[in-house]
Amino acid sequence: MNRAERVLSVMKGGKADCVPAGFWFHYRPDYSVQEMVDAHIKLYRETGMDIIKIMQDYAYPISGEITCAEDWYKISIKGTDSEEFDKMVSVIKGIRKEAGDDVLLFQTMFGPFKAACMAFGDETLMKYSKEAPEAVKAGVQIIADGLEKWAKGYLEAGADGIYYSAQFGEIGRFEQEEWANLVRPSDLQILNVAEKMPGKYNILHICGEPEYNFRTHVDWFKDYPADLVNWSVKDNGYGLEKGRETFGKAILGGMNNKGNVLNGPVEAITEEVNAILDGFGTKGIMIGADCTIQGQNIRLDYIKAAVEAAHNYKV
Repeated sequence: MNRAERVLSVMKGGKADCVPAGFWFHYRPDYSVQEMVDAHIKLYRETGMDIIKIMQDYAYPISGEITCAEDWYKISIKGTDSEEFDKMVSVIKGIRKEAGDDVLLFQTMFGPFKAACMAFGDETLMKYSKEAPEAVKAGVQIIADGLEKWAKGYLEAGADGIYYSAQFGEIGRFEQEEWANLVRPSDLQILNVAEKMPGKYNILHICGEPEYNFRTHVDWFKDYPADLVNWSVKDNGYGLEKGRETFGKAILGGMNNKGNVLNGPVEAITEEVNAILDGFGTKGIMIGADCTIQGQNIRLDYIKAAVEAAHNYKV
């Protein structure tokens, strides 16, 4: 099996020749297109991982100023004819040219609600979400309509799927009814782009925010369209086996993103991977981390050790 076949086998419930693995971390937002391509290819080639997750480390071009509720109706996001979109498409095409066709490329996308947070700040977004939810919903819809076109454009440019970061289900942020009204519809709008395109896939990453101790209502997302599902096991006390029961989908993850894969040593990394697979089994899993690897002195040799431990585990 090549890498694409291996990951597709896991996503479709089959048995791969070995357990696949994939890890990632953020890059500087001032990287040129070529620097971004080179960074992704370096990680891919030096670690031997089975997938390329293209990071969305450039800001979405959202305009507007929020000083009152009515301002949410006036915000805007640039379209697929923009320089910002072209830059990301160039990254996708550059990575595909270097990596070839035997590996799946997943373009990271942040949800429209998170995009609004990045543009206007968490405090502002939450204030108006409580005081004027319909205004916020209208503004987020503007962003969602734009990002729906971006998602389609990414897939048409050569990405095999979307790696979707689903946020704002954190414990203590919204009641479920509020979340279902404000956040869920725009999430589904973006996820449905790949869901409806033949030969395209979704990886769902359920992400928490630091101000909420990274804890989120994992089960709120149980019916989101996804081919692989990822969440923070360590922060939510929500084990892989429980996730398999909840989602009925293939699982990505298991490793502490701030633990052994960041700090080593190699022996501890191998032990962690083996323990995950001893407990979960080898079917329907791709080894990865709770989230992006975060911390100082990220080492590719440590990531490679995790990938090799997954590959060497007896299936």
